[in-house]
Amino acid sequence: MSAFRLSPKPPSMALGALVAIVVVAIGTAVVAALETIADPVSLGIVFIPGVLLMATVWGLWMGIGTAVLSALAFNFFYLPPLRKLTINAQHDIVALVVFVIVAIASGTLAELARARAAESERRREEADRALEEAAALAAERDRMREEAIEAEALRRSDELKTALLRSVSHDLRTPLTAIIAAGAALDSPSVTDAERHELSDAVVDGGQRLSRLVENLLDVSRLESGKAEPHREPVELGDLLAAARESIGPYGEQVRLALDDDLPPLRADPSQLERAFANLLENAVVHGEGQPVLVRSRLVGPRLVVRVVDRGPGIPENLRERIFEPFYRRGGSGSGSGLGLAIARGFIEANGGEVEVESLPGQGSSFVVTFGAPA
Repeated sequence: MSAFRLSPKPPSMALGALVAIVVVAIGTAVVAALETIADPVSLGIVFIPGVLLMATVWGLWMGIGTAVLSALAFNFFYLPPLRKLTINAQHDIVALVVFVIVAIASGTLAELARARAAESERRREEADRALEEAAALAAERDRMREEAIEAEALRRSDELKTALLRSVSHDLRTPLTAIIAAGAALDSPSVTDAERHELSDAVVDGGQRLSRLVENLLDVSRLESGKAEPHREPVELGDLLAAARESIGPYGEQVRLALDDDLPPLRADPSQLERAFANLLENAVVHGEGQPVLVRSRLVGPRLVVRVVDRGPGIPENLRERIFEPFYRRGGSGSGSGLGLAIARGFIEANGGEVEVESLPGQGSSFVVTFGAPA
């Protein structure tokens, strides 16, 4: 297992440059071997594992460099006109954009993994210093404490590694495959205008899915590093919830708002809370089994309470905290990135609020958001 664990610092850049050249050369050779049984234009995805490897192990910029080098090699050797670095079709640009998006997403995941590893290492060192200063503690207790901290660090590192691989293999591969296939087909002379429009929509849809994933990864990275400082201003809760409902697209049609009149404004960051409530609403709709989601809000003494209520299968008591962990997916579901609830809790707490879940198995769940005395 240790062979897959990311170290806090990437290997040397000189070694990375050499490996980048090698993986691009391997990708080029693989395409050459496969071009007799498949259209070379559709084989650009062969370069993606190399881009993922470089961005994950050596970081974002090495991944982007490998993405550009892969796009140039793919263009030069396999896209007409051959042996010329000429952008002659829409799928040339699509291939470069896809490679760069893969590098950004996997590089961000790797940086998050390294940040977690560094934080675990820092906490272990602090605990060691505390144990050394506590001379009154018995030697056996010292040993057990150190082993417990090390085990927690390994557990978190392995969990993050597993989550990273799962996100790369599913959340990136699905839209990337659709984008490359649609982009490659755009220039086909047999494609009708209606089909070309559908292919264009497929490229846009896949790009939007990748954009949402990258935004979620960046949000989690900022929250983990403590850099998500809110820019507070008076916010009307009704307007905020309406904007959150609109931002989730077709899902918003299943959300019903039932807010008390004359609710006082909050003093919070509107963009952060809008993303937080949008994630709570989308989560409720996805797990609500097609039933409407009800949002209620009222004053309880000096506190403002918002409830997001769904009629889904409910959440077992032993999972009511785990669902807020990054990359955790309820019931092992493959839908979503597993980041929405972690981002929601992070932004709500950053703005002085709290969020918890109440649930009865078989009767639905209620996510309860509470803010202190309004502005």
